[in-house]
Amino acid sequence: MFIVGIDVYRKDLRLDPPFTHASSGTVTHLKEVYVRIRTDAGWSGWGEVRGNCEYVTGDTPERVVSVLRHTFAPAMLGKPALNRNAINAALDRLISGNSAARAAVDIALLDLAGKALNVPASELLGGRLRTAVPSDATIAFGTPEEAEMEAEDYLEAGFRTIKLRVGPDRAGDLERIRRARAAIDRKGLGRETLLCVDANQGWTPKQAVIRLQELEPLGVEWAEQPVPADNLAGLKLVKQRTSASVVADESCRTPADVARIAAEEAADIVHLKLIKAGSVANMQKMMAVAESFGLPYMLGQMDEGRLATAALVQIAAASKAGHFEVWGFQRVRPEDDPVSGLAIAGGSVIVPAGPGLGVTVDESQLEPIFSVRAE
Repeated sequence: MFIVGIDVYRKDLRLDPPFTHASSGTVTHLKEVYVRIRTDAGWSGWGEVRGNCEYVTGDTPERVVSVLRHTFAPAMLGKPALNRNAINAALDRLISGNSAARAAVDIALLDLAGKALNVPASELLGGRLRTAVPSDATIAFGTPEEAEMEAEDYLEAGFRTIKLRVGPDRAGDLERIRRARAAIDRKGLGRETLLCVDANQGWTPKQAVIRLQELEPLGVEWAEQPVPADNLAGLKLVKQRTSASVVADESCRTPADVARIAAEEAADIVHLKLIKAGSVANMQKMMAVAESFGLPYMLGQMDEGRLATAALVQIAAASKAGHFEVWGFQRVRPEDDPVSGLAIAGGSVIVPAGPGLGVTVDESQLEPIFSVRAE
């Protein structure tokens, strides 16, 4: 079975409400790129990545499309569709970086293989260890009242990890976290709920130490990416001087990054994301490195559509990860997303049981960008 066609589409998914954090500024739409890989046997697979990830991967929708059109698509035509190892190796030789475009291709190949073999993608990754993946719930910037109400809603829905975005507003952030803690305690869920913060690189190491020490009485369990991504020494300083677990997110893009963070004991947990890893294969390498060092890891994502989330959920189902962030579609209304088939219950995303990623794509909602066919 060989690859005979590649189609690329676009769609902007409106966020309701928009979100803001220290790295991104305000984001109103997810600028998604969709890839379909076709075979001579009639099977096809879909991939999706978020294009407007300038602040994490350096990618834009235009860049992702250009790499797919001019570099990846010509190289994949005629290749054996089930040999993901060979295709990934070939793409590695063609270009460095461009992790979003790489992820879109590997997601589509995984979906295609599952459909052709009539098994869920998680079965191709070693077999599922869970049928539902518990997710954290993120509270974006807003008023203390909004933070408290959101926390209450999330707790009612079954979420047991509540994460708040934090940044330059020291007094405002402190009050928002106090109100979220009050909601947790009022419901008697303090023993089973993790309260966390994510600074998205927004603090200096000294600021991070001061802020996190101030938050200790509120029982903040972990702090995600408190300092800039390339400052591993600063990350380690925060880890040494605060009681909260330090999570490396933007600092952790490659298997080598995981090894470096582990060897330098710069973080307590690493947050692995498919769009940073560049492929399912690379993400599995990062998981293996973390496990070899005994370093806990979290599988997560950007705000993304349901197809990208389905890929992460299939990976998570077959993983040994201890924490998850698999609700990237939470601000995208179902009617605005061209993908259906994901369900959430009790604070967990249900792992789709169908072949491949287990979700359905409505092509009529997508804007065609280009198609290539084998001659």
